Amino acid sequence: MMISTKKIAIKLLLAMLSMSPALSFSAFITPPFTHNNESIGYIGLQWFTEETPVVHPNIVVGFRQTKTDASDNKINGYDLMLTYSIEKKQFDALRASYLDGACNFLGAAGLGYSFKKSAVLGFISAIGPYARVIAEVDGNAHPGAGLDLSSLGCPGDRKIMVLD
Repeated sequence: MMISTKKIAIKLLLAMLSMSPALSFSAFITPPFTHNNESIGYIGLQWFTEETPVVHPNIVVGFRQTKTDASDNKINGYDLMLTYSIEKKQFDALRASYLDGACNFLGAAGLGYSFKKSAVLGFISAIGPYARVIAEVDGNAHPGAGLDLSSLGCPGDRKIMVLD
Protein backbone atom coordinates (compact mmCIF):
# COMPACT_ATOMS: atom_id res chain seq x y z
CA MET A 1 0.00 0.00 0.00
CA MET A 2 1.50 3.33 -1.08
CA ILE A 3 0.68 6.52 0.81
CA SER A 4 1.21 9.78 -1.05
CA THR A 5 3.40 12.59 0.21
CA LYS A 6 0.42 14.94 0.29
CA LYS A 7 -1.53 12.57 2.54
CA ILE A 8 1.40 12.23 4.94
CA ALA A 9 1.94 16.00 5.05
CA ILE A 10 -1.76 16.68 5.62
CA LYS A 11 -1.99 14.06 8.39
CA LEU A 12 1.15 15.44 10.08
CA LEU A 13 -0.11 19.03 9.84
CA LEU A 14 -3.56 18.09 11.18
CA ALA A 15 -2.00 16.18 14.05
CA MET A 16 0.23 19.14 14.93
CA LEU A 17 -2.64 21.61 14.69
CA SER A 18 -4.78 19.45 16.94
CA MET A 19 -1.93 19.45 19.46
CA SER A 20 -1.28 23.22 19.23
CA PRO A 21 -3.37 24.07 22.33
CA ALA A 22 -1.35 21.48 24.25
CA LEU A 23 1.93 22.78 22.84
CA SER A 24 1.15 26.44 23.58
CA PHE A 25 1.12 26.11 27.30
CA SER A 26 2.68 28.20 30.00
CA ALA A 27 3.99 25.96 32.75
CA PHE A 28 4.62 28.66 35.32
CA ILE A 29 3.73 32.34 35.32
CA THR A 30 4.22 34.40 38.46
CA PRO A 31 2.26 37.53 39.40
CA PRO A 32 3.31 40.92 37.92
CA PHE A 33 6.33 42.79 39.24
CA THR A 34 8.29 39.63 40.03
CA HIS A 35 10.50 37.44 37.91
CA ASN A 36 8.52 35.79 35.13
CA ASN A 37 9.57 32.23 34.23
CA GLU A 38 7.99 30.60 31.19
CA SER A 39 8.29 27.16 29.65
CA ILE A 40 6.46 27.00 26.32
CA GLY A 41 6.14 24.41 23.58
CA TYR A 42 5.46 25.62 20.04
CA ILE A 43 4.91 24.62 16.42
CA GLY A 44 5.60 26.51 13.21
CA LEU A 45 6.74 26.54 9.61
CA GLN A 46 10.25 27.21 8.28
CA TRP A 47 11.66 28.20 4.90
CA PHE A 48 15.39 28.13 4.06
CA THR A 49 17.03 29.79 1.06
CA GLU A 50 17.86 27.41 -1.80
CA GLU A 51 16.60 24.44 0.26
CA THR A 52 12.90 24.78 1.02
CA PRO A 53 10.29 25.40 -1.68
CA VAL A 54 7.57 27.91 -0.76
CA VAL A 55 4.87 25.26 -1.07
CA HIS A 56 6.76 22.66 1.04
CA PRO A 57 8.01 24.40 4.20
CA ASN A 58 9.70 22.52 7.00
CA ILE A 59 7.62 21.84 10.10
CA VAL A 60 9.12 23.13 13.35
CA VAL A 61 8.38 21.71 16.81
CA GLY A 62 10.18 23.36 19.69
CA PHE A 63 10.47 24.20 23.35
CA ARG A 64 11.51 27.56 24.82
CA GLN A 65 12.27 28.39 28.42
CA THR A 66 12.79 32.02 29.43
CA LYS A 67 13.25 34.11 32.54
CA THR A 68 12.26 37.78 32.58
CA ASP A 69 13.95 39.98 35.18
CA ALA A 70 11.38 42.20 36.93
CA SER A 71 13.76 45.12 37.41
CA ASP A 72 14.59 45.76 33.74
CA ASN A 73 12.44 43.31 31.70
CA LYS A 74 15.62 41.67 30.39
CA ILE A 75 14.95 38.17 29.06
CA ASN A 76 17.30 35.21 28.84
CA GLY A 77 16.83 31.51 28.40
CA TYR A 78 17.18 28.74 25.86
CA ASP A 79 15.37 27.32 22.85
CA LEU A 80 15.38 23.81 21.42
CA MET A 81 13.79 23.11 18.03
CA LEU A 82 13.46 20.14 15.71
CA THR A 83 12.54 20.58 12.04
CA TYR A 84 10.99 18.05 9.69
CA SER A 85 11.27 18.39 5.90
CA ILE A 86 7.94 17.71 4.18
CA GLU A 87 9.63 17.63 0.77
CA LYS A 88 12.39 15.16 1.76
CA LYS A 89 10.19 13.21 4.22
CA GLN A 90 12.89 13.23 6.88
CA PHE A 91 13.99 15.14 9.93
CA ASP A 92 15.92 18.18 8.79
CA ALA A 93 17.79 19.58 11.79
CA LEU A 94 17.99 19.88 15.55
CA ARG A 95 19.05 23.28 16.95
CA ALA A 96 19.73 24.49 20.50
CA SER A 97 20.33 28.14 21.30
CA TYR A 98 20.86 30.63 24.11
CA LEU A 99 18.42 33.58 24.13
CA ASP A 100 19.04 37.11 25.36
CA GLY A 101 17.22 40.40 24.84
CA ALA A 102 13.86 42.07 25.41
CA CYS A 103 10.22 41.24 24.73
CA ASN A 104 9.98 42.33 21.09
CA PHE A 105 13.52 41.39 20.08
CA LEU A 106 15.62 38.47 21.26
CA GLY A 107 19.02 37.57 19.92
CA ALA A 108 20.00 33.91 19.84
CA ALA A 109 23.21 32.01 19.20
CA GLY A 110 23.55 28.27 19.08
CA LEU A 111 24.64 24.99 17.62
CA GLY A 112 22.77 22.25 15.86
CA TYR A 113 23.01 19.24 13.62
CA SER A 114 21.68 18.88 10.08
CA PHE A 115 20.42 15.34 9.47
CA LYS A 116 20.11 15.81 5.71
CA LYS A 117 23.63 17.29 5.35
CA SER A 118 25.19 15.17 8.13
CA ALA A 119 26.91 18.30 9.38
CA VAL A 120 27.17 20.44 12.50
CA LEU A 121 25.48 23.84 12.33
CA GLY A 122 26.45 27.15 13.90
CA PHE A 123 23.80 29.87 13.79
CA ILE A 124 22.57 33.21 15.05
CA SER A 125 19.00 34.46 14.91
CA ALA A 126 16.80 37.46 15.59
CA ILE A 127 13.49 36.56 17.22
CA GLY A 128 10.34 38.63 17.44
CA PRO A 129 6.74 37.76 18.24
CA TYR A 130 5.65 34.87 15.97
CA ALA A 131 8.77 35.05 13.74
CA ARG A 132 12.48 34.27 13.64
CA VAL A 133 15.20 35.04 11.07
CA ILE A 134 18.15 32.63 11.05
CA ALA A 135 21.64 32.90 9.56
CA GLU A 136 23.72 29.74 9.76
CA VAL A 137 26.86 28.05 8.52
CA ASP A 138 27.15 24.28 8.35
CA GLY A 139 30.29 22.23 9.00
CA ASN A 140 31.07 22.27 5.28
CA ALA A 141 31.23 26.12 5.33
CA HIS A 142 27.97 26.50 3.36
CA PRO A 143 25.95 29.54 4.54
CA GLY A 144 22.16 29.58 4.75
CA ALA A 145 19.35 31.90 5.80
CA GLY A 146 15.88 31.04 6.97
CA LEU A 147 12.56 32.34 8.20
CA ASP A 148 10.36 30.68 10.86
CA LEU A 149 6.76 31.56 11.57
CA SER A 150 5.53 30.02 14.82
CA SER A 151 2.87 30.04 17.52
CA LEU A 152 5.17 31.92 19.94
CA GLY A 153 4.27 35.42 21.01
CA CYS A 154 6.44 37.76 22.99
CA PRO A 155 8.45 35.96 25.69
CA GLY A 156 8.01 37.38 29.16
CA ASP A 157 4.88 39.26 28.10
CA ARG A 158 3.25 40.39 31.29
CA LYS A 159 -0.44 39.75 31.63
CA ILE A 160 -1.23 42.46 34.18
CA MET A 161 -4.79 42.49 35.44
CA VAL A 162 -6.33 45.78 36.59
CA LEU A 163 -8.60 45.36 39.59
CA ASP A 164 -11.32 47.94 40.18
